[in-house]
Amino acid sequence: AMSAIDAAAAKVTELSMTDRIRVDPADPWCDIWNPPPSVYKERCIHTGYLMTKPFEQNNPMPGQFSGTSDYIVAMLKPVIKTKGGAPKPSGDAQPKKEKKEKAPKTPQPSSDEDPFTKAKLVIGKVIEVAHVENSDKLYCCKVQVSTEEGEGSVKQVITGLRKFVPEDELRSKMVLCILNLKVAKLAGQTSEAMILATEADVGGETQVRLVGVPEGAQIGELVLCEGIAPGAAGYPKECKSKFWDLVKEKLKVRNGCATYDGKKVGCAAGPCVAEADVPEGASIK
Repeated sequence: AMSAIDAAAAKVTELSMTDRIRVDPADPWCDIWNPPPSVYKERCIHTGYLMTKPFEQNNPMPGQFSGTSDYIVAMLKPVIKTKGGAPKPSGDAQPKKEKKEKAPKTPQPSSDEDPFTKAKLVIGKVIEVAHVENSDKLYCCKVQVSTEEGEGSVKQVITGLRKFVPEDELRSKMVLCILNLKVAKLAGQTSEAMILATEADVGGETQVRLVGVPEGAQIGELVLCEGIAPGAAGYPKECKSKFWDLVKEKLKVRNGCATYDGKKVGCAAGPCVAEADVPEGASIK
């Protein structure tokens, strides 16, 4: 015996492709479904799907796409827009993107360049010295590192020299500085550079002395190392701590002079030097 659903389905199948019916016999709600006179069902001639009209008369059936997306593209065309807000051209009308010319690359430091080339050492002059509040170890110094007027010609330096160098001795002193370490905060104060000094263990106590600058050295003058040419790309904005640590390991006092890897460090006026009581091999940091 044929079930009720099979019987209803058979009735629907018997309908011709153009016959209209009010209610789908296979619909489980057909006994209580009473649509208005304007609503009817009609089988799609393309797919055989029984459509409820007028609701589905404008809806595309799967068979109408013919394996392409042209229909969807046409429907979305008013919606698709470029970044500028104008409708996006489709098909062959879409203009080709112009290739932007790449800016010439800035020369990069060679991987085999000595770390010393990344540390910007200059001659500076201490023009102000003050104590850092709530600290018995730190000075807050203003150091002139350039003779050119403008921002950057004077750097604020927080230094731990207070226990080792008298304030009057430090004021107006010509010093050796590194300018491109990362800006640091010490005791709540910004430190934009570092004053270099020798350090050694003498008689069980730490001895710290300023690195001496040759007579005739000029404020802002670069300090280089014998036999090491400046880097091809110039000094980086920031000398990373990993490079500075490598440099410090080789900064030593040899024969009364500041040296890097055994070579003298200085400027046009001559090498930077250590004070007479600084022992051979003392660190510079």
